[in-house]
Amino acid sequence: MAEKKKHKLWAWLTRPYQLVIYRDGNFEVLKKIHMNKMAFSLVIVAMFVIFFAIISLLVVYTPLKYLVPGYPDRQTLELIYKNAERVDSLSAELDAREEYLNMIRDIIFSEVPVDADFVVPVGNLTEEQIREFNDPTKPRQRYDDSENVNVVSKNDIVPSLFVPMRGVITNGFDKVHRHFGIDIAPTADVAVFAVLPGIVIESNYTIENGYSVILQHANGILSVYKHCEQPAVVEGQKVRQGEQIAVYGNSGENTSGPHLHFELWLNGEPLNPTEYIEF
Repeated sequence: MAEKKKHKLWAWLTRPYQLVIYRDGNFEVLKKIHMNKMAFSLVIVAMFVIFFAIISLLVVYTPLKYLVPGYPDRQTLELIYKNAERVDSLSAELDAREEYLNMIRDIIFSEVPVDADFVVPVGNLTEEQIREFNDPTKPRQRYDDSENVNVVSKNDIVPSLFVPMRGVITNGFDKVHRHFGIDIAPTADVAVFAVLPGIVIESNYTIENGYSVILQHANGILSVYKHCEQPAVVEGQKVRQGEQIAVYGNSGENTSGPHLHFELWLNGEPLNPTEYIEF
């Protein structure tokens, strides 16, 4: 039964037909085309495929594509390309700034593991010493901790600094013992102020230093405020000189009582704040 139905279908598809084209008026035969239903169907499908391909090529490679609803015009496409390039550039710049900020955090919060026995400031070495230091055949020599830090002289910076907090200095700047700032106990006001206008690059909590704020100022100057009770600014915020940025406190493990630990840095080098500010 199935074979019979299959035979009938095949016979219906292969039954021959004749397509005749007449001249209008006198019915003169111009063309006769012989085909079956299967061939006719294949011809129709091929015509649709060719028609679709032609339309697609016209839309893709000619200005006709701008007539398609929802397709962006030339100016919009150029703007998209330019914005994509800007996004890539901004992404690269943000990555570079994030790397720089991480480096600053590591320097100030001493989070970089360093072999203290072999730390040598390059600025204190001659070219010959640098070559010897990088020579793997020669052993490295220990370096005196007391010479690890170069303090910049007062003549290297000139801005007038605002007092971060009025009070008594309980622990001074000491490069030998790597105390790169001063500890201030307030005499009256508990507010902490920005010494210069700048941008907040750090405002968070760490176990060692508690609530801390770091400000980036012009000309490579950084100011650091540690052991605060509560910061009053957020990262990325612009602050004015003398603006309150925190309240002093006793947060963090590296503190022996309520005070403000204040540091001043210039191009990666610590400064003695008492040489620039009268407390």
